[in-house]
Amino acid sequence: MGNPQIGIEIIDKSLTDNHYWRKLVTMFALVGMRFEIHCWNEETEEIKAASIYGEVKTSDWEFGTIIEGMLDEKFIEMIYHTIKPQDTEIHNKMTPFFSIFFENGFSSEHYGTEFHILSAPTEDLNFTALLEEIREYAIINKY
Repeated sequence: MGNPQIGIEIIDKSLTDNHYWRKLVTMFALVGMRFEIHCWNEETEEIKAASIYGEVKTSDWEFGTIIEGMLDEKFIEMIYHTIKPQDTEIHNKMTPFFSIFFENGFSSEHYGTEFHILSAPTEDLNFTALLEEIREYAIINKY
């Protein structure tokens, strides 16, 4: 059997920073890989910010906009320095972007409160340690 798929749901609504989100996303962001950022149409500032790193993709998502592009150092630097949004009434947002998808099967969804990892590194000690740290704040499922 191959590496397990992992689902992570941040359930602790009291997290005041996005330290774990930034660490996890940058762990899977690799230069040269394709990405998509999904935003709701009314999130004009977020669409504008994402458009710096890619272009609007034609889609049939009536209520949203998808920006696609190639990961580069500037994109990864932007992710690493993303500040946790203050708008947390509905979701305790970790990122201003509704969803981020990477070509390697990693995704950050529902404003960074859910992660899906299709191919988790089983021998990566940094990843294993990070999962242990996150366990206090999240539900982690392996499939």
